[in-house]
Amino acid sequence: MTEYNFDEIIDRRHHSSAKWCMVEGDCLPMWVADMDFRSPPSAIEAMQARARHGVFGYTLDPPQLKEAVVERMSRLYDWEITPEDVLFSPGMVLALCAVCRGFGAPGDGVLMQTPVYGSFFKAARANQKYALSIDMNYIADDAHSFHYENDYDAFEKVASEPQTSIHLQCSPQNPAGFLTSRAELETIAEICLRHNVLIIADEIHSDLILEGQHIPIATLSEEIAQNTITMIAPSKTYNLAGLGCSVLIAQNPQLREKLAAALGNISAHVNIMGYAAAYGAYTGGDDWLAQLLVYLKDNRDFAINYIRQHLPSVKTTVPEATYLLWLDMRDLPIKGDLMDFCRETAGVAPSPGTFFGAAYGGFARLNFGCPRAVLAEGLERLRAAVEQLCAPS
Repeated sequence: MTEYNFDEIIDRRHHSSAKWCMVEGDCLPMWVADMDFRSPPSAIEAMQARARHGVFGYTLDPPQLKEAVVERMSRLYDWEITPEDVLFSPGMVLALCAVCRGFGAPGDGVLMQTPVYGSFFKAARANQKYALSIDMNYIADDAHSFHYENDYDAFEKVASEPQTSIHLQCSPQNPAGFLTSRAELETIAEICLRHNVLIIADEIHSDLILEGQHIPIATLSEEIAQNTITMIAPSKTYNLAGLGCSVLIAQNPQLREKLAAALGNISAHVNIMGYAAAYGAYTGGDDWLAQLLVYLKDNRDFAINYIRQHLPSVKTTVPEATYLLWLDMRDLPIKGDLMDFCRETAGVAPSPGTFFGAAYGGFARLNFGCPRAVLAEGLERLRAAVEQLCAPS
């Protein structure tokens, strides 16, 4: 078996990388959710083979990619779907926007639980909907870590409002990285069914499981499947975000037809190389992914242990999935903006907490999908800055 070198440091500053080129100087980018690892050879070779064909005209959805998605859902989750259930989009955010435009009425509400992926807010507001956010309950585990729990009473109250037509569900959760249990999913799904609220399940991080088991919400029952559109992608899993290919699964033919129309109305077509890379990754990237998950879990444990030892005033989640660590930095005696402190004083650029909800100005999301040496350097920079901040004057 080939051993993949996730310790390799690859220069991305000279290739128009959004992650690396949108920060100044030698500030370490640990923000947007893409990894600093080379994608699996199977994805690269699939693109090379397609490039050698030499003709790049308009393309249709590849049947073999649909079959690969069907096989993958069956193998991973015992979820039996058909190729007809599968649609494609050039990116998850575009698909979220198409859903918010194509379903419900102008002025309807879109229910979401915060903190949550910031593009949920954008998708709702940019498409004539209101973002109806509910803060989950913050639960301290000990002096160093915390997690969130659902507020079902608040969820049902908002779901029961006549104008609420869509629920954007994020599982595995971004930014906190937790998995949602079967019982939790069932409660959420049953509330949505009771109040005729469509479930849009963003499960883009579902391949990046560090411990435990992901449960697609649509697998809970046939009734729930008929009220759900599921969104996944190879982009986060195999580091292919720049190729723009997301997968949408809708088992209800009426929902699927409406979704296809919404995508067609904005000419949402995946490019040839996005299709090729997705097929190559899904059919040949299993060994690469298995080794990646071991590396990411070690990175997670390294980061959490480092923070507990050297940054005791900073609390973290313990993510069961993703390569994202959610930091509660509210106990640091920072005067001014937290992101200014991180970027300008520490030289580290995490994602700002306010991207995930207005109430999270004292939080930050740290991307540990990078070589261990880069992660260690970023954490050391934070430690040095906090030590200087807290030093007696």
